[in-house]
Amino acid sequence: MAAIAIVLAGGRGTRSADPSQAKLAQVIGGKTLMHRHLDLLAGTQITEVLVVAGHLGDQVQELCDTFDHGGVSVRVIQEDEQRGTVAALLLAADDTEADEFLVILGDILMSFPVDTFISDWRASGKEVACIVHPSTHPEDSDAAFPSYDGRVIVVAKSEARDGIPNMSSTGLFAITREGLARYATCRDVGSDVLPAAAVANDLFAYVSSHYFKDTGTQQRLAAAASDVASGAFARRGRLTPRLALFLDRDGVLNAVQPEVYASRDYRLLPGVAAAISRANSAGLPVIVVTNQPGIAKGLMTYQGHEEIRAELDRQLGAAGAFVDDYFYCPHHPDAGFEGEVPDLKIPCDCRKPAPGMVLAAARKHHLDLAASVMVGDTWRDQELAASTGMAFVHAAGAPEIESDAAIVRGIETITC
Repeated sequence: MAAIAIVLAGGRGTRSADPSQAKLAQVIGGKTLMHRHLDLLAGTQITEVLVVAGHLGDQVQELCDTFDHGGVSVRVIQEDEQRGTVAALLLAADDTEADEFLVILGDILMSFPVDTFISDWRASGKEVACIVHPSTHPEDSDAAFPSYDGRVIVVAKSEARDGIPNMSSTGLFAITREGLARYATCRDVGSDVLPAAAVANDLFAYVSSHYFKDTGTQQRLAAAASDVASGAFARRGRLTPRLALFLDRDGVLNAVQPEVYASRDYRLLPGVAAAISRANSAGLPVIVVTNQPGIAKGLMTYQGHEEIRAELDRQLGAAGAFVDDYFYCPHHPDAGFEGEVPDLKIPCDCRKPAPGMVLAAARKHHLDLAASVMVGDTWRDQELAASTGMAFVHAAGAPEIESDAAIVRGIETITC
């Protein structure tokens, strides 16, 4: 049986733009959030939607009765007492025979490849899944980061997240009926189920560069409306292959020398964060692809490299910027370094100029490479761009050359 969607429409919305209006009835770009949810689900494997409504449930029922559902069956279940999102899911599960549930927090404006997410979740063999992306407000978000060793690191927003890259839950989850029974004593999916599943190695984290925005406050609702009006929502959220900005790290985001092997030494080049923020605002996925042979040479560990990435994210976040995903090659083909890691001293298809990282990013994020741009500082980056059909913008790799200007040229090349 195909998965069904459960939309959680409860909550009193005390921080929302209009607490007297159901969150699903909020209008963004001429459509209610509920209408946008159903537009996204139409044409996917989802043919059944259960809406769990508590506060302002009559509004939710009236809303779901007002427009065509595009072939998707929609039923509203009224929740008499709000006892958390897990209880709401259990209530919905009792009303269907389905065994897989796509869980949507009702105040999320979203556009992403639903069937791809469900397919990848099934292939993972995990009972619980969440979609994660960089947060524009990480201090107010639960961290959920798929680490180098296959674990998913989950940290509540109330706890310190030092050394963890900027990846947070989007408010989109999936859980099996068996998983729901396993975590039935939990109260909240995001705050309780995800940490429990992560500890049990039962959590799949799907990194997405598509569009997700919490509209639960007046400020965030206004930001979502602005994205729809500017075209950023359509550009980032489109379901056909999208264009993207690829960035080398060393020589573009930070200086080449001295080489960085510890997070305390990492420094962004001047203007880089502001340039990346410009790409974020335009709705352009930003993907880092970097050779990191220091791992193979024994100059840093996987954990140390992850901490450097976290420091990159921290410095970008301080300026309101983020990168959507980060691909790295830990290999090096030549042996003979003291302390090297023999298993990583191999030829590979990911070390630039080989195209492995870019091709993996294109598959993962549904990217049109022919319409994308690579910004880099070496011949390896230029050859990589040529072999994958991307345009290339050269950055010379020193602060005085203004790498930020090269990133801006890359953005202009894509958007002109």
